[in-house]
Amino acid sequence: MNPSSRLPFFGLIRVSGDDRAAFLHNQLSNDIAQLPTGSACYATYNTPKGRVLANMLVLNRGDDLLLVLAADLCAAVAKRLQLYVLRSRVTLTILSDWAVAGSPPPQAQPAPPVTPPLRLATEQQGDIWHIHLPHGGQLLVGPAAGLPAQDAASETAWQRHEIDSGYPWISQATSESCVAQMLNQHLLGGVHFKKGCYPGQEVIARAQYRGQVKRGLVAVCADVPLPPGGKLLTQEGEEAGIIINSVADGAHCRALAVIKFAAADTALHLADGGAPLTLQHRFFPTPAAA
Repeated sequence: MNPSSRLPFFGLIRVSGDDRAAFLHNQLSNDIAQLPTGSACYATYNTPKGRVLANMLVLNRGDDLLLVLAADLCAAVAKRLQLYVLRSRVTLTILSDWAVAGSPPPQAQPAPPVTPPLRLATEQQGDIWHIHLPHGGQLLVGPAAGLPAQDAASETAWQRHEIDSGYPWISQATSESCVAQMLNQHLLGGVHFKKGCYPGQEVIARAQYRGQVKRGLVAVCADVPLPPGGKLLTQEGEEAGIIINSVADGAHCRALAVIKFAAADTALHLADGGAPLTLQHRFFPTPAAA
Protein backbone atom coordinates (compact mmCIF):
# COMPACT_ATOMS: atom_id res chain seq x y z
CA MET A 1 0.00 0.00 0.00
CA ASN A 2 1.25 3.45 -0.90
CA PRO A 3 1.99 5.13 2.47
CA SER A 4 0.92 8.55 1.15
CA SER A 5 -2.09 9.71 -0.79
CA ARG A 6 -3.48 12.86 -2.37
CA LEU A 7 -6.31 14.21 -0.21
CA PRO A 8 -8.88 15.90 -2.48
CA PHE A 9 -10.81 17.08 0.59
CA PHE A 10 -8.29 19.91 1.02
CA GLY A 11 -7.70 23.12 -0.90
CA LEU A 12 -5.30 26.02 -0.43
CA ILE A 13 -5.47 29.79 -0.21
CA ARG A 14 -2.28 31.83 -0.57
CA VAL A 15 -2.12 35.05 1.45
CA SER A 16 0.64 37.41 0.30
CA GLY A 17 1.52 41.09 0.71
CA ASP A 18 3.36 43.10 3.35
CA ASP A 19 0.41 43.09 5.79
CA ARG A 20 -0.43 39.39 5.47
CA ALA A 21 0.54 38.31 9.02
CA ALA A 22 -1.13 41.26 10.76
CA PHE A 23 -4.25 40.80 8.64
CA LEU A 24 -4.64 37.09 9.40
CA HIS A 25 -3.74 37.68 13.04
CA ASN A 26 -6.81 39.91 13.29
CA GLN A 27 -9.05 37.38 11.56
CA LEU A 28 -8.03 33.96 12.89
CA SER A 29 -8.03 32.35 16.35
CA ASN A 30 -4.28 31.69 16.58
CA ASP A 31 -1.30 34.04 16.98
CA ILE A 32 -0.32 34.44 13.33
CA ALA A 33 1.78 37.54 14.05
CA GLN A 34 4.23 35.41 16.03
CA LEU A 35 4.21 32.35 13.77
CA PRO A 36 7.87 31.81 12.80
CA THR A 37 8.94 31.26 9.21
CA GLY A 38 8.98 27.54 8.52
CA SER A 39 6.29 26.78 11.10
CA ALA A 40 2.60 25.98 10.92
CA CYS A 41 -0.35 26.10 13.29
CA TYR A 42 -3.99 25.16 13.50
CA ALA A 43 -6.54 28.00 13.52
CA THR A 44 -10.24 28.67 13.10
CA TYR A 45 -12.07 31.37 11.20
CA ASN A 46 -15.25 32.27 13.04
CA THR A 47 -18.40 34.31 12.79
CA PRO A 48 -18.86 37.16 15.30
CA LYS A 49 -21.10 34.73 17.24
CA GLY A 50 -18.18 32.33 17.61
CA ARG A 51 -19.36 29.72 15.12
CA VAL A 52 -16.55 28.07 13.13
CA LEU A 53 -16.78 28.96 9.45
CA ALA A 54 -13.68 26.87 8.72
CA ASN A 55 -10.80 25.30 10.57
CA MET A 56 -7.41 25.20 8.92
CA LEU A 57 -3.66 24.82 9.04
CA VAL A 58 -1.64 28.00 8.48
CA LEU A 59 1.84 27.54 6.99
CA ASN A 60 4.34 30.41 7.12
CA ARG A 61 6.66 30.04 4.12
CA GLY A 62 8.41 33.35 4.76
CA ASP A 63 7.21 35.24 1.69
CA ASP A 64 3.59 34.24 2.14
CA LEU A 65 1.13 32.30 4.31
CA LEU A 66 -0.77 29.27 3.06
CA LEU A 67 -4.17 28.28 4.43
CA VAL A 68 -5.01 24.57 4.22
CA LEU A 69 -8.76 23.96 4.61
CA ALA A 70 -11.69 22.14 3.07
CA ALA A 71 -11.66 22.67 -0.70
CA ASP A 72 -15.40 23.31 -0.79
CA LEU A 73 -14.93 26.27 1.58
CA CYS A 74 -11.98 27.97 -0.15
CA ALA A 75 -14.04 30.29 -2.35
CA ALA A 76 -16.38 31.35 0.48
CA VAL A 77 -13.55 31.91 2.96
CA ALA A 78 -11.45 33.88 0.45
CA LYS A 79 -14.46 36.02 -0.43
CA ARG A 80 -15.25 36.72 3.23
CA LEU A 81 -11.62 37.54 4.07
CA GLN A 82 -11.46 39.86 1.06
CA LEU A 83 -14.25 41.98 2.59
CA TYR A 84 -11.89 42.92 5.44
CA VAL A 85 -8.73 43.60 3.45
CA LEU A 86 -9.73 47.26 2.91
CA ARG A 87 -6.45 49.22 2.66
CA SER A 88 -4.23 46.41 3.92
CA ARG A 89 -1.52 45.26 1.54
CA VAL A 90 -2.88 41.73 1.22
CA THR A 91 -3.62 39.52 -1.78
CA LEU A 92 -5.72 36.35 -1.54
CA THR A 93 -5.28 33.64 -4.17
CA ILE A 94 -6.86 30.19 -4.38
CA LEU A 95 -4.09 27.83 -5.53
CA SER A 96 -5.98 25.61 -7.94
CA ASP A 97 -2.80 23.95 -9.25
CA TRP A 98 -1.60 23.03 -5.75
CA ALA A 99 -2.79 20.14 -3.61
CA VAL A 100 -2.41 18.35 -0.29
CA ALA A 101 -1.38 14.78 0.48
CA GLY A 102 -1.34 12.86 3.75
CA SER A 103 1.10 10.36 5.18
CA PRO A 104 -0.19 8.53 8.30
CA PRO A 105 2.18 7.02 10.86
CA PRO A 106 3.45 3.53 9.88
CA GLN A 107 1.75 1.91 12.89
CA ALA A 108 -1.17 4.27 13.26
CA GLN A 109 -2.61 4.11 16.77
CA PRO A 110 -5.19 6.64 18.00
CA ALA A 111 -3.35 9.71 19.31
CA PRO A 112 -5.81 12.20 20.87
CA PRO A 113 -4.31 15.60 21.72
CA VAL A 114 -2.79 15.95 25.17
CA THR A 115 -1.01 19.33 25.27
CA PRO A 116 -2.18 22.00 22.78
CA PRO A 117 0.69 22.56 20.31
CA LEU A 118 0.53 26.19 19.18
CA ARG A 119 3.39 25.66 16.71
CA LEU A 120 3.98 22.73 14.35
CA ALA A 121 7.34 21.84 12.83
CA THR A 122 7.76 21.64 9.05
CA GLU A 123 10.35 20.56 6.51
CA GLN A 124 10.79 21.86 2.99
CA GLN A 125 11.89 19.37 0.35
CA GLY A 126 12.10 21.20 -2.95
CA ASP A 127 8.67 22.68 -3.65
CA ILE A 128 6.95 20.37 -1.15
CA TRP A 129 6.34 21.32 2.48
CA HIS A 130 5.93 18.57 5.08
CA ILE A 131 3.87 19.62 8.12
CA HIS A 132 4.39 17.35 11.13
CA LEU A 133 1.12 16.87 12.97
CA PRO A 134 0.74 16.01 16.67
CA HIS A 135 -0.93 12.66 15.92
CA GLY A 136 2.21 11.44 14.14
CA GLY A 137 1.14 11.94 10.55
CA GLN A 138 2.37 14.46 8.00
CA LEU A 139 0.57 16.71 5.55
CA LEU A 140 2.41 17.37 2.28
CA VAL A 141 1.65 20.69 0.61
CA GLY A 142 2.86 21.78 -2.79
CA PRO A 143 2.29 21.81 -6.57
CA ALA A 144 -0.08 19.00 -7.48
CA ALA A 145 2.35 17.55 -10.02
CA GLY A 146 4.91 16.90 -7.29
CA LEU A 147 2.61 15.10 -4.85
CA PRO A 148 1.65 11.42 -4.60
CA ALA A 149 -1.41 10.30 -6.54
CA GLN A 150 -4.67 9.56 -4.78
CA ASP A 151 -4.55 6.04 -3.32
CA ALA A 152 -7.86 4.77 -1.91
CA ALA A 153 -6.39 2.54 0.81
CA SER A 154 -3.90 5.17 2.01
CA GLU A 155 -6.53 7.91 1.92
CA THR A 156 -8.84 5.76 4.05
CA ALA A 157 -6.00 5.03 6.49
CA TRP A 158 -5.33 8.78 6.82
CA GLN A 159 -8.97 9.65 7.42
CA ARG A 160 -9.41 6.79 9.87
CA HIS A 161 -6.37 7.91 11.87
CA GLU A 162 -7.59 11.50 12.08
CA ILE A 163 -11.06 10.39 13.15
CA ASP A 164 -9.76 7.92 15.75
CA SER A 165 -7.44 10.63 17.11
CA GLY A 166 -10.15 13.31 17.30
CA TYR A 167 -9.05 15.72 14.54
CA PRO A 168 -12.23 17.08 12.90
CA TRP A 169 -12.49 19.11 9.72
CA ILE A 170 -15.30 21.54 8.96
CA SER A 171 -16.67 21.49 5.42
CA GLN A 172 -19.46 23.31 3.61
CA ALA A 173 -22.04 20.94 5.14
CA THR A 174 -21.03 21.78 8.71
CA SER A 175 -19.81 25.38 8.47
CA GLU A 176 -21.21 27.56 11.32
CA SER A 177 -22.55 24.51 13.17
CA CYS A 178 -20.20 24.58 16.18
CA VAL A 179 -18.00 26.75 18.35
CA ALA A 180 -14.30 25.95 18.53
CA GLN A 181 -14.36 23.99 21.80
CA MET A 182 -17.01 21.59 20.47
CA LEU A 183 -14.47 20.66 17.80
CA ASN A 184 -11.56 20.25 20.24
CA GLN A 185 -9.76 23.20 18.67
CA HIS A 186 -8.64 24.41 22.11
CA LEU A 187 -6.95 21.01 22.62
CA LEU A 188 -5.50 20.76 19.12
CA GLY A 189 -3.71 24.11 19.49
CA GLY A 190 -6.05 26.03 17.20
CA VAL A 191 -7.00 28.72 19.73
CA HIS A 192 -4.57 31.14 21.38
CA PHE A 193 -6.36 32.54 24.42
CA LYS A 194 -3.91 35.43 24.99
CA LYS A 195 -3.59 36.86 21.49
CA GLY A 196 -6.31 39.50 21.58
CA CYS A 197 -9.32 40.26 19.43
CA TYR A 198 -10.59 38.40 16.37
CA PRO A 199 -14.13 37.57 15.17
CA GLY A 200 -15.88 35.40 17.76
CA GLN A 201 -13.12 35.86 20.36
CA GLU A 202 -15.44 36.98 23.18
CA VAL A 203 -17.77 34.02 22.69
CA ILE A 204 -14.91 31.50 22.54
CA ALA A 205 -13.19 32.98 25.61
CA ARG A 206 -16.44 33.05 27.58
CA ALA A 207 -17.12 29.43 26.66
CA GLN A 208 -13.62 28.48 27.83
CA TYR A 209 -13.58 30.25 31.18
CA ARG A 210 -17.24 29.99 32.18
CA GLY A 211 -17.82 26.41 31.09
CA GLN A 212 -20.75 27.26 28.86
CA VAL A 213 -20.08 24.60 26.22
CA LYS A 214 -22.57 21.76 26.52
CA ARG A 215 -21.56 19.76 23.45
CA GLY A 216 -18.41 17.90 22.54
CA LEU A 217 -16.66 15.64 20.07
CA VAL A 218 -17.19 11.88 19.87
CA ALA A 219 -16.16 9.08 17.53
CA VAL A 220 -19.05 6.95 16.32
CA CYS A 221 -19.63 4.17 13.80
CA ALA A 222 -22.57 2.69 11.92
CA ASP A 223 -23.38 0.17 9.21
CA VAL A 224 -24.58 2.93 6.84
CA PRO A 225 -22.96 6.07 5.41
CA LEU A 226 -22.67 8.96 7.88
CA PRO A 227 -22.78 12.11 5.73
CA PRO A 228 -21.24 15.33 7.10
CA GLY A 229 -24.07 17.53 8.31
CA GLY A 230 -26.26 14.53 9.12
CA LYS A 231 -28.42 15.15 12.18
CA LEU A 232 -28.44 12.81 15.18
CA LEU A 233 -31.41 12.06 17.40
CA THR A 234 -31.91 10.35 20.76
CA GLN A 235 -34.19 7.34 21.14
CA GLU A 236 -36.94 9.76 22.18
CA GLY A 237 -36.53 11.71 18.96
CA GLU A 238 -34.80 14.74 20.49
CA GLU A 239 -32.05 16.56 18.59
CA ALA A 240 -28.68 15.32 19.84
CA GLY A 241 -25.91 16.42 17.46
CA ILE A 242 -24.37 16.49 14.00
CA ILE A 243 -21.91 14.42 11.94
CA ILE A 244 -18.74 16.45 11.19
CA ASN A 245 -16.70 14.17 8.93
CA SER A 246 -16.61 10.46 8.16
CA VAL A 247 -14.87 7.66 6.29
CA ALA A 248 -16.12 4.36 4.89
CA ASP A 249 -14.14 1.56 6.51
CA GLY A 250 -15.03 -1.80 5.02
CA ALA A 251 -18.67 -2.58 5.78
CA HIS A 252 -18.81 0.17 8.40
CA CYS A 253 -18.55 3.93 8.49
CA ARG A 254 -16.57 5.84 11.11
CA ALA A 255 -17.26 9.46 11.93
CA LEU A 256 -16.58 12.34 14.24
CA ALA A 257 -19.73 13.95 15.58
CA VAL A 258 -20.53 16.78 17.95
CA ILE A 259 -23.23 15.78 20.43
CA LYS A 260 -24.83 17.12 23.58
CA PHE A 261 -22.97 16.00 26.70
CA ALA A 262 -26.29 14.75 28.06
CA ALA A 263 -26.73 12.46 25.03
CA ALA A 264 -23.41 10.64 25.46
CA ASP A 265 -24.96 7.80 27.48
CA THR A 266 -28.11 7.38 25.39
CA ALA A 267 -28.83 5.46 22.18
CA LEU A 268 -28.35 7.66 19.13
CA HIS A 269 -29.51 7.28 15.55
CA LEU A 270 -29.46 9.19 12.28
CA ALA A 271 -32.42 11.47 11.76
CA ASP A 272 -32.49 10.45 8.10
CA GLY A 273 -33.27 6.73 7.97
CA GLY A 274 -33.01 5.98 11.68
CA ALA A 275 -29.82 3.89 11.52
CA PRO A 276 -28.39 3.29 15.01
CA LEU A 277 -24.90 4.53 15.95
CA THR A 278 -22.30 3.00 18.22
CA LEU A 279 -20.35 5.51 20.30
CA GLN A 280 -16.71 4.41 20.27
CA HIS A 281 -14.95 7.22 22.11
CA ARG A 282 -15.74 10.57 23.67
CA PHE A 283 -13.12 13.32 23.53
CA PHE A 284 -14.59 15.20 26.50
CA PRO A 285 -14.64 14.16 30.18
CA THR A 286 -17.48 12.02 31.44
CA PRO A 287 -19.74 13.77 33.98
CA ALA A 288 -18.10 11.81 36.79
CA ALA A 289 -14.65 12.98 35.71
CA ALA A 290 -15.62 16.54 34.97
